[in-house]
Amino acid sequence: MKPRKRKAKLLLVAEHHAEALRLAGNVSANQRRFFDVAAAHGKELEPSGWLAGTSLTKLPKETV
Repeated sequence: MKPRKRKAKLLLVAEHHAEALRLAGNVSANQRRFFDVAAAHGKELEPSGWLAGTSLTKLPKETV
């Protein structure tokens, strides 16, 4: 990726991050900790299996 394109993407990410924080309103310290862990570790700490519920992306198509 070219440096100029990378810089543009990083600026876009920073703008989205700032907007998300602004729209979140009053977030408790505990909620912020969950967000920080999710951002740092990604999907590896996400629950999986049948106890975690169904994924919205893997729902079977409805038959009518």
